[in-house]
Amino acid sequence: MRKLRFLTALFAGLVMCGCADPVVFSELFQQSKDQKIYTSYNLWYTDPLNMDSLNVQQGSFIPVGTEIEPLSTGRWSDEIRFKDLSTGKIHCIKFSSAHRLCTMREFISYTFTTKDQAQLLADIPEAMQARVVRGEVVPGMNEKAVLLTYGPPPACRTPDLRNGTWIYWKSSEDIIRLVFRRDRVTTILNVGQNL
Repeated sequence: MRKLRFLTALFAGLVMCGCADPVVFSELFQQSKDQKIYTSYNLWYTDPLNMDSLNVQQGSFIPVGTEIEPLSTGRWSDEIRFKDLSTGKIHCIKFSSAHRLCTMREFISYTFTTKDQAQLLADIPEAMQARVVRGEVVPGMNEKAVLLTYGPPPACRTPDLRNGTWIYWKSSEDIIRLVFRRDRVTTILNVGQNL
């Protein structure tokens, strides 16, 4: 009987320790009373309640610099729920630490920001700003503009942003490779499914 109680307590402890720590946006961003939260890059989705943290460039997207209202982060699941204040839609990102190779807290800190769209696009050449807002990556675009357009590439495929090649999913079957030279996209390759 004592062994059963010990195993039950051990199991309960493991379950409780394995649960995600809920992230409080206002604490993470050291948010002041009237400060707002925005998207750091275009957040792509086909289903607003089942958004992939890989940010697969398919379907619609919430534009970079869109004001959001954080609703909840998972204590019992790896979900980030928020409201797009421009449309009133509720969205839910299904976070995967295995694909992103980071914690939920780190993911939230680079997916959301206290900077609005004008601040985020300030260093982007005017000719490229419209492309960022439309969700288009083109040759000649610098790394910062690509990050605002597609977000950070999945770390499971591009673990280091200093690499000259970044890999993104356009769909579950369609993978693209962006090749950089001197901070500029030189080539966009559709490499299909096998890398």
